Amino acid sequence: MKKDCIFAKKVWMGVVFLALNCSFLMTSVWAQQKVTLDLDRTVRLATDSSLAAQRYQSVYDATRFQYLAWQASRKPQFSLESKPVAYERYMTQRYLSAEDVDTYRQQRTLYSQAGITATQTMEPWGGQFYGSTQLGYLRTFGDQNQTQFMTVPISFGYRQDLLFYNPLKWDRQIEPLKLLAAEKTLAYGIETASEEAVGKFFTLALAQDQLRMAEEYLVSCDTIYAIAQRRYKIASISKAELSILELEKTNARTTLANARLQRQRASQALAAYLGMERTTDIELVIPTVVQSLRVDVAEAIQYARENNPQYINSREAVAEAQRNADRARVEKNLSLSIDASVGLNQVSEHFSGAYRHLLSQDMATVTLSIPLKDWSKRKNVYLAARSQVEAAQRAQQETARDTELDVALSVADFNERQALVETARQALTIAEDAYAQTLQRFIKAQADAYSLSVAQSHWQTARQNQIASLQNYWLSYYHLRRLTLYDYQRHQVIRPAIR
Repeated sequence: MKKDCIFAKKVWMGVVFLALNCSFLMTSVWAQQKVTLDLDRTVRLATDSSLAAQRYQSVYDATRFQYLAWQASRKPQFSLESKPVAYERYMTQRYLSAEDVDTYRQQRTLYSQAGITATQTMEPWGGQFYGSTQLGYLRTFGDQNQTQFMTVPISFGYRQDLLFYNPLKWDRQIEPLKLLAAEKTLAYGIETASEEAVGKFFTLALAQDQLRMAEEYLVSCDTIYAIAQRRYKIASISKAELSILELEKTNARTTLANARLQRQRASQALAAYLGMERTTDIELVIPTVVQSLRVDVAEAIQYARENNPQYINSREAVAEAQRNADRARVEKNLSLSIDASVGLNQVSEHFSGAYRHLLSQDMATVTLSIPLKDWSKRKNVYLAARSQVEAAQRAQQETARDTELDVALSVADFNERQALVETARQALTIAEDAYAQTLQRFIKAQADAYSLSVAQSHWQTARQNQIASLQNYWLSYYHLRRLTLYDYQRHQVIRPAIR
């Protein structure tokens, strides 16, 4: 009876242990999601979900909101300015004419004021029209209490800081350039993320193929070593050759372990970059080349001129330098500002009386500043601004030269890559045939272990070179896309999906 209980207990513990193991295995399977990716889907994920793409989107949003704020500033602006309550109690000096003496008396006042102001910038002249309406209330406490209402039913005027310099004209030229540059920079950044994703894709592809080769190599070494042992028993091969094959088998296990680690690192790097869980098991579908896709150098350079943000940034830099030079040119001689307004106002002890018998309120101010002796300060500021214009123009020319050279070299590189991929494919076919033939010869005792090892090494190198040639082909293609912001497969300009 006791033995039966012990047996039942062992069976029960075994069932529990098996259930726990099954639960752990199921949890591991669900935790490690398996995803199959091709190159197109990898690029889409990189441009949509990666942190790099989101960062580029945030940078663009900042510029876009600044542009919208500038556009809003060109429309009429209305604001309410108010001082709801202001109470003061203080000592003030007063002159008593009856006694011919000055004396200090306590003064208390209650003040309240509100007004609505409207402004409108005038781009053709660089000035600003403004209008306002105001109402104020003043209550004085002291020897004689007094109440007053002050009104400005309407007042409008015009002000301009510099009569001969129009910053609004320059803003109208520069602000759209800033937005265009931000949009192209966003597209450029997203293409940079795509190019980086392509690099990580093929890093995993190489690691994936290395793992497969390591697994195949270990199986091959096991088979060859078993054949070698039978041949050694009949004295067909020497002890040294058998030892070499045993060493190859041992090295194959080490190579397989290292290949698993490399694939794991590459898979985690790609998953993290695409915004996936790092434990995601990624299986890749290796792409081929786009047949008959050749790029014309002149067309690519033209696309770069129209779309590359470096061109637009250099145009913006030149425009800003010219704006600064224009301002310095005006200020080196004189500066002139005007402010004139007309309106109506009135003061009364009663609210209704403040809007009766309105009086005119006029104001005009002209401010003139002419340098008499500044030791060539303003002149040197102007010359410095002119030098900055020349530097910006030279930088623009250098940008155009370097970018066009980069585009031309990238086009030439890409157009040659398709032939290199075909050459690598042919080399792989030859290496596979050579290895298969050498293996058959080894089995038939017509080839030694060294010849088999060399043939296998050539075959593995050809496999890696074939994937590397595809990697270089697609990296070259996406690098060219980034430089020109043009999709040569779909024949359209690359525009970012603005959120």
